[in-house]
Amino acid sequence: MSVGLDIGTSQFRCLRCRDAQLVGRSAKAQFTAVPDASEYRALLAAGQIPFAVCDGALTILGDNAAEYSNLFHVRPQSLLPQGRLPTNDPVARQSLAALVDALLGEPDQSGEMCGVTLPGGESFQSLATSSELEFFSRLIRLRGFFPQVLSAGMAAVLAELSRYGFTGLGLSFGAATSELVVAHRGIELLMCSIPKGGDWLDEQLAQKFGDMIRDDAGEPIRDLAKAEERRRSVERLLSPANDDTDRYLASLHRDLIYSLIRSATFALASHPQAIEIPQPLPVVVVGGVSRIAGFEELLRESFELARFPLVIREVRFSTRHDFTVARGCLIHAQLESEIRQHQLTRAA
Repeated sequence: MSVGLDIGTSQFRCLRCRDAQLVGRSAKAQFTAVPDASEYRALLAAGQIPFAVCDGALTILGDNAAEYSNLFHVRPQSLLPQGRLPTNDPVARQSLAALVDALLGEPDQSGEMCGVTLPGGESFQSLATSSELEFFSRLIRLRGFFPQVLSAGMAAVLAELSRYGFTGLGLSFGAATSELVVAHRGIELLMCSIPKGGDWLDEQLAQKFGDMIRDDAGEPIRDLAKAEERRRSVERLLSPANDDTDRYLASLHRDLIYSLIRSATFALASHPQAIEIPQPLPVVVVGGVSRIAGFEELLRESFELARFPLVIREVRFSTRHDFTVARGCLIHAQLESEIRQHQLTRAA
């Protein structure tokens, strides 16, 4: 058996097949730490709220952190701020380990394949220097799995483009990064990413509209939660824009999309093997950022404006299913398992 693990900046998702059924687990990539005091322990026990003791603090993980933080008058913290592994935060690192353990569970057999995506895009292409890759790979191995890292864009291709022989473009618009992958017959030919995503959009919105709150020390900081709520409102429309807020949102999304497409256009200039694949190509788009109405029109405009060298056949959005990337990770793990088994059979 195999497992797919999508480690995102804002959400972790795990998918495996049990009794011919897909079984998914998910958790917010958040934690809340409160002092290890008797009154806090009593509140947690009374509410039957699971917690862990990390570095002398009581730590609430995942969805519980988001749900119960107000009870302790604190705000949940990101486990992967800007998609990066905290270097001097032992509580966050221990919390990450506990969350991965809870989602993965036990393998059916030692060495089971785990297809995994990590936030950060191209920063993970340098496998020898990525602290995030080293950290999560070690966690996965400790659970008895063998990690197989792939990009979110490639996972989207594997999950959605089987009818096209796993050939096409996979675009992922995440919280910390956005990326574009060109794939041919299940092989990633090019991956390009930019350090912009939903978090960047929320920061710009909070600054534009003055969304501010005060931190625990009483200092004013940007209210990114309010900005995100503003961005995700079902009334928002990028094209045609309804009001000044929509127009500003459209300009931000246009900047984000065009930056990615333009970056990929330049990258393709030095990858002739990617340009020579059969065309036109299907495009699959994943990520919460792309769920806003009017996103597709801005995407098509950006392909034209950037003079993207590949011909696009169709654009499909796989944004209704939160486990699309995790499903692509699972498919990748299953394919790798079949290849390994075939190699072992031939060797025998």
